[in-house]
Amino acid sequence: MNEEARRLIAALSLEPLAGEGGFFRRVHTFFDESGAESGSTILYLMAGSEFSALHKLQSDEVWTFLEGDPVEQLTIDDTGKHSIVQLGKASEGKSPVSVVKAGHWQATKPITIDGWALCTATMVPPWDEGTFTLADQQLLDLLAQTDEVRRFIKEK
Repeated sequence: MNEEARRLIAALSLEPLAGEGGFFRRVHTFFDESGAESGSTILYLMAGSEFSALHKLQSDEVWTFLEGDPVEQLTIDDTGKHSIVQLGKASEGKSPVSVVKAGHWQATKPITIDGWALCTATMVPPWDEGTFTLADQQLLDLLAQTDEVRRFIKEK
């Protein structure tokens, strides 16, 4: 793993994100006027083989690129159509922000194997373990039939 990525993991007190991969820390929870949680924002760092594995959420998720190397974000809608967006520095022609719609499969990884990136992810309503679905092996095997999608699937 890149030394700068290691330094940021320690400096930002990031923890491994079980199942999905990468490193994270919740930095803010939004509350509505009744005091109920209404949204959340995390810091998320991916590096090398530690990236955001294929999963889906029950809420829209807004990703914001902060620093590091550009990343690719795969999304697959409920018809099976997939698209890939590159997140990175706007000054380098990349998009600094992406929105993954609720119920769409998603995976995000550095473009290069030795790359790393620090992003934020914001969800309204807030992230909840019960709203997270990691792709099972049957789905991964089915999706791995296309070269473009295969590179987003973690090796067993």
